[in-house]
Amino acid sequence: MARRKISEIAGTADLDSIEVEARQKTGLHSRGRRSFLANNDALKSAAEQGMAELRVSTDDCSLWPYNDRIYDGLSEENCKSLKDDIQLNGQLQPVVARRDPSGRKQYEIIIGTRRFWACQRIPGKQIKIALIEADDKQAYKIMRSENAERDDTTPYEKALNASRVIADIYQGSQKAYCLDNGIAEGTLSNWMAIVELDPEIKAAIPDMYALSANQAAKLRTVMNKKTAAKKAVLELARELKGCDFDTTTVIKKLIAAGEQAAKPKLRRAIEKTVAVAGDKQGMVIKRSASGAVTIKLSKAAAQDKAAVIKALGKHLEQG
Repeated sequence: MARRKISEIAGTADLDSIEVEARQKTGLHSRGRRSFLANNDALKSAAEQGMAELRVSTDDCSLWPYNDRIYDGLSEENCKSLKDDIQLNGQLQPVVARRDPSGRKQYEIIIGTRRFWACQRIPGKQIKIALIEADDKQAYKIMRSENAERDDTTPYEKALNASRVIADIYQGSQKAYCLDNGIAEGTLSNWMAIVELDPEIKAAIPDMYALSANQAAKLRTVMNKKTAAKKAVLELARELKGCDFDTTTVIKKLIAAGEQAAKPKLRRAIEKTVAVAGDKQGMVIKRSASGAVTIKLSKAAAQDKAAVIKALGKHLEQG
């Protein structure tokens, strides 16, 4: 069969009927494994110890427990395009895995949660893995490096995962975690503001995945100002539970409630005249709306300190 030029084919084609969809990336970006290794020191170090590419059953795999993407948050809705792409074009990039140290499964997936989810739902349930040797600290650095490049895990996911990693891998030391992973202590503090949210506040937030670390940190700051502020925020959170507001609106309302409750209450300005040393205008006591008190004495009252002290004491007892 004679070969035809593309221009000849295009000339007879019904171009209006052609639908073009954006190509979906299926893993480790589109730069390829070699490039990825070159730009990920933690993974490169693990790979130097030996790396093998295998195709295995997803039934033989489990997720590394410290992966910062929440598996239960994946769904047909947010992974359909990836699943369809792998089914149509194949899995272009392997997930990164290690031998499962617990022995429950053969392999533990460190990078590639979404690809693992998709491959589990494709006939045959086969997944391509790049098998490396890595301990938990190496695995965490590998996973963070990849996710930091893509930056598509939410602050909520990062916060929950950091909390688990600090407790289990770093024996509760936030400083060691930050130093080992190049994370600013301020950044971690903001993540922890998400983890430490009161359960009633979490119940009022419609989508924790939409919550930013800055929002959580600001709410924490407001609640720490006064007991009254914390009480006001929690009371409003109970009222907002189940309301038809988005996450940002809920947070703004909670912060506003706390700030309002934290404001100093202005008192009513008063002025009172007290008789001292026979002078009906002997002492004038003024209290401003801000709470500042001034006392003015007449000449007669100023010469009788004992009478002034007695009158002032009596006034204070009366409130």
